[in-house]
Amino acid sequence: MNEQKKERIKNLMATLSALTDEEKEQLVAKLGIMNPEGHILSPRNQMLLYFQVGDKPLSVVAGFKQWQEAGRSVMQGERGYLIAVPATSKKENEEVNPEEEPEVYFLWRYVFDISQTKEAVTKVEEGVAA
Repeated sequence: MNEQKKERIKNLMATLSALTDEEKEQLVAKLGIMNPEGHILSPRNQMLLYFQVGDKPLSVVAGFKQWQEAGRSVMQGERGYLIAVPATSKKENEEVNPEEEPEVYFLWRYVFDISQTKEAVTKVEEGVAA
């Protein structure tokens, strides 16, 4: 991870930690940011997004590949916003114990708002439009 990204994450987490529980609840109540499948993002990720965009309204966010799968493409020059994405570790050659909880950790990934995307144009449509 590059130094600029580390510094950005550090500042976001410091801002988030400075909020009281009441402030966090009020902030999340007014946001309601979701992904293209209609699932509401976690309160923490909604707050992280808010601190990166301020009063710019975000409604639906997804990663670059998620937007492609949804038939949209991220417009050139757009800058993504960081969120924490949960992941579990899969260790090869290790017996899986169903009673044991998998180790969960978080990866920092970039997402884009729907306002930063456009409907994807297929190569066939490009040929017809030309």
